[in-house]
Amino acid sequence: MQRTKSPTTHPPRAGRWLAGVLALTTAAAAPACADVQAAEEDDLAERVEALESREEIRGILLAFSQVVDAADPAALAGLEPALHPDFVLEAIDFDGKEFRFEGLDEVISGFGPIMLEADANLMPSAIDVALDGDAARATFKFANSVKPPPQLGLDVDVKVLLLAANTANFVREGGAWKLRSLELVHSLAYPGAVAALQP
Repeated sequence: MQRTKSPTTHPPRAGRWLAGVLALTTAAAAPACADVQAAEEDDLAERVEALESREEIRGILLAFSQVVDAADPAALAGLEPALHPDFVLEAIDFDGKEFRFEGLDEVISGFGPIMLEADANLMPSAIDVALDGDAARATFKFANSVKPPPQLGLDVDVKVLLLAANTANFVREGGAWKLRSLELVHSLAYPGAVAALQP
């Protein structure tokens, strides 16, 4: 008996052409997709790093606030790892007097006694942090119930309510943020005028 050959089937020419186009398109799109994924991963890494930096900076400022609130000059030394070697603290008090302390030793010996005498009840506000590469600036406020220390030369033995607008500058060295400078600008919230404090 003679066998009949089965007809050989071939995909239509249009189908072969479309399959080729799809293969070429897929091959061309693969590198582009990889580039998009890499870019998204880089963006995510940058965002995570920014969040971690902001939290590190806020943690340093909150630690400083806790030391002031506790009126514990000895605890200032514990802040040394977070301070830049050239750290400067500037405080402008509500009566206009300016105090400047350069370096941790001067902060401890000069600002420490003021902090102790003031016996503050300190409440920091939310802390806004602006990052710029290896530099950062933080702005925040204090609400502060204090007894004016004798260094101000006021004959006052009662607590007053102060507000302070604060600016902190940071630099990143060796992967860690260091507090480079801190400026505290105080205003008298209550009773509202220095004259009202005089006996």
